[in-house]
Amino acid sequence: MTALPLTHHEILGLVAPFTARGRHVDLAASDRLERRLVFKAISHAGESDRLPDLCETLVLENGTAKDFRLTRHLALPCGLEATLYTEGADPGELLDRIEMIPVRRQFRSQPGFVIAESHRLDAPERSGSGAQMTAPPMILTHALAQFDALTVSMKLPALGGIPAELELKAATGRHDLPEDLLAVLGWSWARLIRAGGGWKCSLRVRGKAQARSRDAELKLERTAAHLAQTLAESPRQFHERWFARRWRVTCRRAFPLTVTLTLIGLAAAVPSMGLSESSLLRLVMFQSPPLLLGLLFCFRELPQIEIPPWPRRLTQTNWAAVPDAVAPAPGTSTNHNPT
Repeated sequence: MTALPLTHHEILGLVAPFTARGRHVDLAASDRLERRLVFKAISHAGESDRLPDLCETLVLENGTAKDFRLTRHLALPCGLEATLYTEGADPGELLDRIEMIPVRRQFRSQPGFVIAESHRLDAPERSGSGAQMTAPPMILTHALAQFDALTVSMKLPALGGIPAELELKAATGRHDLPEDLLAVLGWSWARLIRAGGGWKCSLRVRGKAQARSRDAELKLERTAAHLAQTLAESPRQFHERWFARRWRVTCRRAFPLTVTLTLIGLAAAVPSMGLSESSLLRLVMFQSPPLLLGLLFCFRELPQIEIPPWPRRLTQTNWAAVPDAVAPAPGTSTNHNPT
């Protein structure tokens, strides 16, 4: 059944706790048919160049009489945005939760990059008497890191055990990035894969709920710091700095193929080992290839069986790719030899 549009009487009741705190509804931006109320933007003055002004906007959505979602939108002058939303049956309580989180908690600024994080705000735990025991837990949903040359977005699935996904896109022009650009940071970072006009990379995160969210935030900040330093240097410096790690990544990528070939070789060598028909070792070795195949399907992320490329020295002078040659205009001769 489609929900009825918000009435004037309902609006007055919903905005009462907001008006009491100096937040006023913007009727022109609101949508009664969609049961969505938008409040007038509030500006938070910046404290320095690294903490610029913030524009805050609240949006209250009411699907049913007991189903509310309050979303806080924060925007920086550079265009980066962060959201924080929470759900419940009492708009006033939702506002209490939102206001417990400082507006600058969802932004991090370091030399070379700015990160904007969006979160879900769950209901706080309560004691038997009804008093709040802890602050509302913040769960990361997605984030965006902005550089001069790149933007990096991260999506964190709500289901535990599934890796986060990083997507890198060049801000302008084209860039030539090695596959192990992020994998040198450790086991949690996978190789870069070209996707459309950018790259994708899986990022393993650990823990449950809040711990998983915090792990994703820390790893994104480490990724951003690594990219800021790498992009500020030449590709040659990247190869020299991470030479040993690049070889470690190559060995790591070759591990699935090595294990596969080893097990197949052992299975093929069983007849020549002279093991008895009733030997348990013979049974395990002979059945290892199908067991390995079955084991692969137990992983949430299938291992890549490949022959990885060697970490060769990067020859380009900068990270920007050489633009394609411009085709000559129609009717223009390409022969420049003097006659």
